[in-house]
Amino acid sequence: MEPAPQFPRAFLRWRLECLEKEIKYFEVAEAAVNEAGKQAEFLDRVQKELSTLEAEKLILLEQNRSITEGLEDTSRVASDAYIGELEYAFANTSGYGAQKWEQPKLDRQTFKKKVAGYLNSLIPNSMHGLLYCNVLGEYIWTGPTPGIKCAQIVPFSFDTKQLPYMFGSEEAALRSPRNGLMLYSPIEEALDNGEIAIVPHGSIDSNPTEWKIIVLHTDLFNKFLWESPFTGATTTWNEIHNRPLVWKNDNRPARRYLYLRYVLTWLAARRKGYPDWQEKLPSGTMWATPDKPGGYLRSSILRVLASKVGDKTPLPEDMMIAGSFDDPDSASKVKDQAAAIALPLLVRDHLEGRKAKAAAAEDDEEDDEEEEDDDEEDDEEEEDADDDEEG
Repeated sequence: MEPAPQFPRAFLRWRLECLEKEIKYFEVAEAAVNEAGKQAEFLDRVQKELSTLEAEKLILLEQNRSITEGLEDTSRVASDAYIGELEYAFANTSGYGAQKWEQPKLDRQTFKKKVAGYLNSLIPNSMHGLLYCNVLGEYIWTGPTPGIKCAQIVPFSFDTKQLPYMFGSEEAALRSPRNGLMLYSPIEEALDNGEIAIVPHGSIDSNPTEWKIIVLHTDLFNKFLWESPFTGATTTWNEIHNRPLVWKNDNRPARRYLYLRYVLTWLAARRKGYPDWQEKLPSGTMWATPDKPGGYLRSSILRVLASKVGDKTPLPEDMMIAGSFDDPDSASKVKDQAAAIALPLLVRDHLEGRKAKAAAAEDDEEDDEEEEDDDEEDDEEEEDADDDEEG
């Protein structure tokens, strides 16, 4: 193999030529593995390696354009959001060592407080740490486990710099309280695992929009879920199947977040092969709304998911038509390519549970910190009371 050239432009051209050959090799390998019906694990490794090469290729193409046009500020060629997305996709796969793009961490306690305030989940004037579960319709302790959790509808791991492009909106903020629900922790875990789905209940155009739970994993049906400490009544999983979510006010999560969550649930259920899961779901047309005829997610990005995640079965066309949009005026071939690399990687991470496990560990740590903070506040209040008595 020839040594790498020393000058930037020559190096970029050389590396691009190498990448083209490597990409062609892995494309042939992917096709051969698919045709031979080899193990999914091996196919996944091939696809990840292919995505790594494509990510590096796109980064180098942008760098090459920057040098060629003599620009010091690469944002004039490709937005910072695009470059960041490529670096994230590249850094989170095995392969060449690109500098990792670090996502900002979510302050989960602040997020929980915002969601609790938005949904009016707290008991007024209560100091007992009880929050209202939007499925069970009861106040539940925030700890110890199992307690109540603040569920992220779209996982915060998806908070990449290109998310606004995916949603077609500059306001796609996953820190928004409209991206949260208060759920009993086993229900929150089932949502993350794709064992339950949240779908519109009645017309999606109703104001406020109503939602319900569909239990997709029938193995759960007759299993115990919850016993009320107030009434002693028990609830099994089949009793929350088709149950409408319950609320303490008229505020609701954003429909675009719930639509993307539904797509993730659909992909997870397909991957895990729950018996008759598709028969339990209503038609994808349930997402169609005259209020937002363009849908919620860019169709060019949605369509890459089925082709790069799992067994390549296409997403249902009625679901695609009802929930996605095409916008030639804001479309970008470059950003589409970036999303085609990054989004499948994020979805794979989600489906394999890596992000969920990391988030759960962070939740446990922050719950412990919150309990310590509460203890410290109680101690301070007792000291203040003693001071007042002494005064």
